Amino acid sequence: MKSRYGAAGWYRPARVPHGREPSQNGVRRTPVTSHEEPVVDVAVVTWNTAELTASALRHLFDSDQGARVRALVHDNASNDGTVDVLARLVPEADVERGSANTGFASGVNRILARSTAAWVFVLNSDAWPEPGAIGRLVEVASRHPRAAVVAPRIERPDGTLEHSTHPFPSVRLAWLLATQGSRIPAARAEELMLEGSWNHDRPRRVDWAVGAALLMRRSAIDDVGGFDERFFMYTEDVEWAWRARKRGWEVLFEPSAVVRHVGNASGVKRYGGARTRAYLKNTYRFFAREHGPAQTLAYRTANLVGCLRLYRRAKRAGDAERSRFWRDHILAALTPALGRDRPPG
Repeated sequence: MKSRYGAAGWYRPARVPHGREPSQNGVRRTPVTSHEEPVVDVAVVTWNTAELTASALRHLFDSDQGARVRALVHDNASNDGTVDVLARLVPEADVERGSANTGFASGVNRILARSTAAWVFVLNSDAWPEPGAIGRLVEVASRHPRAAVVAPRIERPDGTLEHSTHPFPSVRLAWLLATQGSRIPAARAEELMLEGSWNHDRPRRVDWAVGAALLMRRSAIDDVGGFDERFFMYTEDVEWAWRARKRGWEVLFEPSAVVRHVGNASGVKRYGGARTRAYLKNTYRFFAREHGPAQTLAYRTANLVGCLRLYRRAKRAGDAERSRFWRDHILAALTPALGRDRPPG
């Protein structure tokens, strides 16, 4: 039977071997096993989102996920009492208090070092799965042994779709968008997963999916390694999927599993209005590492041409918000992106 999905020097966290649980405060946790339902470790990194994270985790634990879930939380030295709030409102969660804000990628890697399950569900601190979502993702992944990741459909709490799957950045795609834009045929735009043309309404292979909600296969993590900690926040999901692709793994999208996502709760606190530029700088940083200076110059140039066109269009229309949006893209295209990503301030 043909699949519904159609054709198609990195950090490795220290990890406890399968079947063994790390001890904490001298107490060894008992491994959880089940012949009926898969065990899934839900990995949540927090930073100053106490009440929102407590609410999201309560949604998780109060719903039937079709799997036995364990919430492993790493708190990046929050100053809003996150650890205490979670201990009081979500005692089921296993919370680790960090000594500094080391970023999202680093936080996930620390959770991966604690996890012993065959499946890890990376979940933003302001997101929660609808009933049955995790079990559905595991079911799909189990039928596709080369699926490193299965990503759910992500919606805002009001049901609005979040565009969460994308093509890898490339010079060819950048020039296509710069020169044709809205004139790209609908079928081609849907194939390329372009926002406004791809409705996330069918299962398919994708290049990468946003890290707000990802079911990850433990054996793929062991093969590919953890997230690249040189990215403090943003683009670590693109980079990991790229590495996985090079090692023969694939990323699948499954719309029947739905996750609700408030969106950028920690990112706005950390980056504020510079969030778009922070994401774009990391994208250029990733691209330069993988493709070299000549390809990166061509990629920047293509993006600059396209963004200038859209900026002028927004200015003519008197759309201040869109003008700022495209101005941020222009500034990112003109800004060198070397070295390690660090938070502002």
